[in-house]
Amino acid sequence: MLVLASNVADGLIAAGALRPDFAFASGNYGLVAEVTDRYRVPSAVDAALFVLVLLWEGLAAWLFLRAFVRFDGTAGADAVYHAFGVASALWGAFILMDELFIAYHVAGLEGTHVSLLALQLVTLLVVQLLPSEAAGARQRRGDPPAVPGPLP
Repeated sequence: MLVLASNVADGLIAAGALRPDFAFASGNYGLVAEVTDRYRVPSAVDAALFVLVLLWEGLAAWLFLRAFVRFDGTAGADAVYHAFGVASALWGAFILMDELFIAYHVAGLEGTHVSLLALQLVTLLVVQLLPSEAAGARQRRGDPPAVPGPLP
């Protein structure tokens, strides 16, 4: 949610709604313009791409919040998978755009996107594999798992 908030602030600066010296801004709007400049993409397309990313980040943030509320170790796993799926697809789209716009001139950009995707997938793996107190309590009571999980 912090990334979304700093990107919204950056978009508001680009739109002239906030002063350019506003401190809590990501700088990602300028990064989009820098990357797309290779093909002389109009600024309106940069703005549309940035708004699309904001919407995508907003959806991912909402899904993560929903997953946080619903997940108890086993129940609510679908919400977790939806959140991670949407967020991972965003990183995949960034990696695809890095290749499409041949963004190698922006030092570390693609590597950052690949690293963040990998860390997100590792986080999903940790959430899936680490036992939780709720799941342990179900097992001690003899209740079946809410969703099929890995074998003991």
